[in-house]
Amino acid sequence: MTSDNREDYLISILRLSDGDKNVKTTELATFMNVSPASVTEMTKTLAAEGLVVYERYKGIRLSPEGMAMARQIRKKHHVIEHLLVDCLGMDHDEAHDEAHKMEHTISDGTSIRICNMVGNPVDEDCQYCSDPCKRYSQGTTNVIQLNKLPKNKGGSIAYIKTDNAETIKQLNSIGFVPGREVSIESILMDGGDRIIKIGDHMVALSYELASAVFVDVA
Repeated sequence: MTSDNREDYLISILRLSDGDKNVKTTELATFMNVSPASVTEMTKTLAAEGLVVYERYKGIRLSPEGMAMARQIRKKHHVIEHLLVDCLGMDHDEAHDEAHKMEHTISDGTSIRICNMVGNPVDEDCQYCSDPCKRYSQGTTNVIQLNKLPKNKGGSIAYIKTDNAETIKQLNSIGFVPGREVSIESILMDGGDRIIKIGDHMVALSYELASAVFVDVA
């Protein structure tokens, strides 16, 4: 059994059950286009690993450990889709197929960095992230929007937060990606452009664009 195959079963159970109900083996077999015998064999393996619970006549459900793994995989899938569609302009159906291939191989750390870069909004799977970002953690006070930083203050970019794909592309293209050091050199007017030092360069950024960049000032 490959790791990819095991993960496909877990995320298929999650999709069919919405996380809170049992899935019949015949239903899972139809959904995955595999034989009922294959589902039975895999169910035994996953149950032995503590990832699913099987009850005769009731079906299969994810264990807490299986739920955490499945939702981390789904989160990776969504993050990769956002990267391919919003940043690379790929067709959504094609991006979905590519994300399905990549979700099994990308590390948790890399998916988190991509998530912070592409402005992916917090969703229900974030609570299962192996290293929750500061955007999701409660009580974080040291991360603020770039447009709210005063002159001569700065920090490192924590994440980009916007639903606008063009904003993501524009910010990424001029170097606004997580981890880079930025500081406010001057403010042209209240609600106006900010002159920002990013690395060794100076960039004029509108108030609106700056509002999509969140900076860790700690």
